[in-house]
Order: sequence, then C-alpha cells, then structure tokens
Amino acid sequence: MRDLLFQPIDMAWLVFFRLGAGLLIAVEHAGAVVLGHPQRYLAAPHHFTYLLAPLPNLSAPVLYALYAVVIGSGLAVAAGWHYRVAAALLCVGCWWLFLLDSTTYINHHYLFCLVAGLLVAVPAHRAASLDVRAGRVAPATTAPAWTRYLLLGQLGVVYFFAGVAKLNPDWLAARPLTVWLSHKSGWWLVGPLLTQPWLAWLMSYAGLALDLLVVPLLLWRPARPWAYGATAIFHLSNVVIFGLGTFPWFSLLMTALFFDPDFPRHLPGPVGRWFRRQVPVPTEQAAVLPSRAWQRLVVVGLTTYAAVQLALPLRHFLYPGQPHWTEEGHNFAWHMMLRSKTSTASFRVRLADGREELADLSTVVTPAQARFANHPDCILQVAHWLAAEYRAKGRPLSAVFVTSQVSLNGRPAQPLIAPDVNLLRYQPTLLAATWIAPAPE
Repeated sequence: MRDLLFQPIDMAWLVFFRLGAGLLIAVEHAGAVVLGHPQRYLAAPHHFTYLLAPLPNLSAPVLYALYAVVIGSGLAVAAGWHYRVAAALLCVGCWWLFLLDSTTYINHHYLFCLVAGLLVAVPAHRAASLDVRAGRVAPATTAPAWTRYLLLGQLGVVYFFAGVAKLNPDWLAARPLTVWLSHKSGWWLVGPLLTQPWLAWLMSYAGLALDLLVVPLLLWRPARPWAYGATAIFHLSNVVIFGLGTFPWFSLLMTALFFDPDFPRHLPGPVGRWFRRQVPVPTEQAAVLPSRAWQRLVVVGLTTYAAVQLALPLRHFLYPGQPHWTEEGHNFAWHMMLRSKTSTASFRVRLADGREELADLSTVVTPAQARFANHPDCILQVAHWLAAEYRAKGRPLSAVFVTSQVSLNGRPAQPLIAPDVNLLRYQPTLLAATWIAPAPE
C-alpha cells in the first residue's frame, strides 16, 4: 500500500489539471453571472434548500461577492497564486453557491464542488506556479501517486454510476432522448436528422456503452487513445446538441488524466513546449516517504472518501419506488440526463373555519423555480411556506392540498401526489415519503 500510494510520479499531469480545472470552474461561474442566475435567486422570496444544509438567504452584495470570490479563486488556483488559500476559498464558495437552492441541482456543479475540495488536498502548486516563482513553496518535479488515483477514482465513480443508472427500462427504450430530440426539429439543417427515430436509439445505447466501458478501456494502454477519441466524440456531440456549459470540456480534461503522468510534455505545439520548459523532468532518486503517521492519515482519508462516494449513489435502493418519479435518492447519484419531466402544481388551502380557496403561488415561488413541481419534497416545502404566510396574515390553515400533474418521459401526465393528501401532516425528512402517488406503469 505504501509503495503504491506514495510512489513519486511526474508532476506534469497535476499542473495540467490545476490549470484546466481552475480556469473552467471560474468560467462556469462567470457564465452563471452573465446568464442571470444571481438575479433569479434574488427575485425569489423563498429558496428550496437541502434538508441537511439549510442556508440563510443572501443579499445582493453578498451573493455577487461570493461569485467574485469563486471566479477569482478559480483563476488563482489555475495560476498557483497563494494556492492553498485560493483552493480553500474555491471549495467553500462552490459548495455555498451549489447549496443555495435545490431546484437548480446539476450533476456537473456537484462534480465541480467535489473537485474543488480535492484541489485543496493535492500539492498542485509545487511546479509552474506563481507560488514557486515567489519562493513561497519549494519546487517539485514529482507528486505522490495517490493524488492521481484520487482524481481518476472520482471520475471512474462518475462514469460507472452514470452507466449503471442507464440500465433502466425507459433509457433502454430510448424514451428520454426521443423526447429531448423531438424539441429540436426546428434547428436549421440538422433538425430533420435529430428527429430521426433511429438516432435516439443510437445515442442511448452509445451513451450506455461509453459510460460502462470507457474506464476499463482507458486503463488498458493499447485501447487508451481510441477510448479517449470516443469520449471526445461523445462530449463534443453533447456540446453541439445540448450545450451543457463547461461540463463536456471539464470531462475531457479529467479523462485525459488516464494517460501517462508525463503526457502534457508530449502535447503538440506551444502547449507541449510550455510544459517541457516549465515542469522539469524528474531525476532518478530515492523516494522520500512521509512519516508513518501521515501515511496512515492519507490512507484513512482516501478510504473514507471512497466509501462516501460509493455509498451516496446507492442510497436510492433504501427507498421504495422509482427514483426518477419520487426523486428520493436521485441527487448526488450521477443520474445524469436520465429522465424528461414536465409538471404543473396548484395548491388548495383549507382555512380554520372549513372554507377552501386556491392559493396564490406568486407570493412564495417565482417562474424560474417552476421545476419545484417535479420534486415531492419541494412541493411539501411550498405547502409549509403557504401555511406560514397565511398564519402571518392571521388566517391559520388546517390543511393544504396540491393538484400536481407530472409527465415522465413523454407519458400522459398523472398526479405526483394524491389531491386529498393534507401536506401539513408531514415534515421534510430523509425517510421515505409514503404520501407520494405510485409511478406510472
């Protein structure tokens, strides 16, 4: 274990990853500001925070300052400028922005948060950095092998669980992609191609095969270039068809780490020349191992992190029903683009004197939060917000009911929650929600 984890390996790959990860995370959050994400957050009177991580509402100056910290610290990480502080700020800032509203959950934002945390742990600033140039840290040409295994393992978890999650009847019947591609029929030139029935089937099974096979093929040296080429085609096609921000480029960045640690030096053109000039080739010398106490700490930390990353995607098996319908255990499980949902929800409230009326949702949610109707736990939060609002007006409620209609993967819409369920009888909890209606056949 000691020889495997603490063997010194070439530093070039880690410098490559530091530059790419810091820059792409900064660009992702700068794009969020340009696209108006902070404005949509500030316009909402309430936010659907995660049960285990409730956060206070942020004012405009604090929110924009937080975005500025994330963007600035991402660039500082890329440059290796006060790296440890910058990586810690990047980690805290990414997680804070990610946890502000659960209806904006996106898998690649979750991956950015995890990677920001891993950047804190690895010594990515020991070469080709402003910290080295300023003399704040001693330069190094190698890094311990566990740093690479950690990042490769993280990406392997993403690919593996994304593939396993696709082994469900709807994906195998190409239903989600059929729905998504049908909305692109009006695209110039390629619209007729994207709506061909065979294309949804081809993309569904190609995506399944890639997710399940790409990591084993990348670990096999003869197949590595071909596997990376297939990955590049897959992610670049997602850029063309779905956009997905910086995620496809970030995936290609991390997938490149499966090549030998010195691969950046062999890149063509000025990029390869820069790495050959800035990151010296390691010399043959005996490895200097850290103390046994530090080795044990690293092994315990890696084992704990791996256990959490393997357990979280499996937790949906603790809940009855389909996670794509109930949403229980769906997040943090790498269920990426697995279902198409359209939904509506209206609320009926019963006053203490027995009278009933339709509630005005505009006082508790905004149009930008319309995705809440896909999630039973968010519907429950809205019910309690309405009860608190009526109580503040001196009109206490005895019951709140929801009329919810959800269409899953193009099926006819049906109730997500029975219209006679009094939501005020239930509180948000990690236990299975027995009040959710059965999934469609």
